[in-house]
Amino acid sequence: MSKLHIGTWGKSLVESLLKQGISPIKIVGNTGINLRKLDGDDPRIAFDQLAELFERAAEITDNDLIGFQHGQNREVQRSGLISFVSSSSPSVRTLLITLARYQRITGDAIEITTDQLDSDGVIEWYFAVPSGVKRRQYIEFSGTGIIDDLRRLTDRRLTPEKIEFKHHRDSNNKPLEAFFGCRVEYGSDQNRIIFRQSDLDLPLRSADNHLHKMLKKYSEEAVSKTTKNKMSMTQKVEQKISSQPGKTQEKVAKELGVSTRTLARRLKAEKTTYFKVVEAYREAMAKSMLSDTQTQITEIAFVLGYADTSTFSSAFKRWSGKSPSEYRT
Repeated sequence: MSKLHIGTWGKSLVESLLKQGISPIKIVGNTGINLRKLDGDDPRIAFDQLAELFERAAEITDNDLIGFQHGQNREVQRSGLISFVSSSSPSVRTLLITLARYQRITGDAIEITTDQLDSDGVIEWYFAVPSGVKRRQYIEFSGTGIIDDLRRLTDRRLTPEKIEFKHHRDSNNKPLEAFFGCRVEYGSDQNRIIFRQSDLDLPLRSADNHLHKMLKKYSEEAVSKTTKNKMSMTQKVEQKISSQPGKTQEKVAKELGVSTRTLARRLKAEKTTYFKVVEAYREAMAKSMLSDTQTQITEIAFVLGYADTSTFSSAFKRWSGKSPSEYRT
C-alpha cells in the first residue's frame, strides 16, 4: 500500500501553476495523478504521486528550482494541527522535537529524527518509499520550508551550519547556498540539517505555553488514532545501503540486528530478495546521477559499489538497454 502524506503543499503548488495559466491537463500529463485527491481542507495523497507532481511541475515550467522556490513563504498554517502545535513551542529546539513527535499526523510517509539534536544540532528526515520514487523537488521544498518557517517564527535570518541532501545536483546550486547561508552538500547518506546550538535556543514569536500544552494533548490523541509508521524490511535495507551500496547481506543483517536467514525470510515475505533490493537501489541512483549531474561514470561506478566501470556498464545496460553514456545523452 502506498504511503500517504499531507497533500496541502501539492494543492498550493497546483494553485500556483494554474495562476501561471497552465491547464490541469498539462499539469497532470501522463502521470495519472488525480488532482481531486487534493480537494478539501486536509487532503491526503500517496507520497509517490505528490513527489511526481513536484517533478512534473519542474518539467513543464522548465524550472529545476521549483521545489526550492515553493518552499519559501509557504502558508504553514495551512497544514493544520501540526503547524499550530509546532509554532506555539517556546523555542526552535522544542519546535523541531514537536515536529518529529507528531509528524505522523501528516501521514505515514515521512520519518523525522532528532536523536542527535541536543548533542550535535542535527535533524534528519527520510521518506519511507521505494528508492525508485524521484523526490528531489519535494526534498528541497521540505528543507527550504523548515528554514523559512523558522526565520519567520524567530524574526531572525537563522542560518544552519550545514545542509545535506541525499539527492545529487550539479547545477543551480548557488541560489540554495545563498538562501540557506551555509554549505549545501549533495549525495549524502541522509537528508540532514545541522543547527548551531545557540540557534536552537532562540525563542519563537508565536510561543504560547498554555496553547502549546493544550495542542499537545490534541496531538497525542490524533497520533494514537493513527497506525504507527513501520518501515518495511525492504526500506530498512535501502536505508542501510544508501551510504555504501556494496555492503554484503551479512553486514546489513548484522546492522539490523537479525540473522542473515531472518533477513532473507522477511524480504521473501515482501516478494523480493537482497540482490533485487540492491539492484533496484543502484539502478535508481545511477539513473538519477546520470540525469541530474555531470559526475564521471567511473565515479558513479565507485559510489555505487562496483569493482570497475565495465561491471557497472554491463549492469546498467541490463537495466535500461543502454550504456551509461548513451543514457546520459
